[in-house]
Amino acid sequence: VCGGPSCYMYIYGNTTEAALQRNFTKLFELQERVRNGTETEPLPPELQPLITGDNDEGSEVNEVKKHREANMSERLNRFTVKVLHAAANVSVLFLMTAIAMRNLAVGLPPLEQLTSEVAFSTMKEPETNQDEVGHDEL
Repeated sequence: VCGGPSCYMYIYGNTTEAALQRNFTKLFELQERVRNGTETEPLPPELQPLITGDNDEGSEVNEVKKHREANMSERLNRFTVKVLHAAANVSVLFLMTAIAMRNLAVGLPPLEQLTSEVAFSTMKEPETNQDEVGHDEL
């Protein structure tokens, strides 16, 4: 074995694959013990979906089935929401790009102005100092 980076990657790849094979073997053995009823210890929560076969695929299938069987108004509503979200994302990217290009061309504005511009482009309320008294606190 050489000391070059390619050898390190080869060793890493082989040891990672070997560890993965060992873990899969343990998982399959555990599945067999659960099916046979010989497993006496409780299963960890993260392994229960793998062993019992219960996972979120059923809910995904139901969701797809619900989308396919939706009437025309529900489909139009879902399409409109997706288009509006895409348009909002594009407008945010456009505004952020414009702010960045302006900053490159003329330099950074004061921090308060930059904060308010970024908050506006991401459609968030600008953060205010808690020390300042607002109108509703007077």
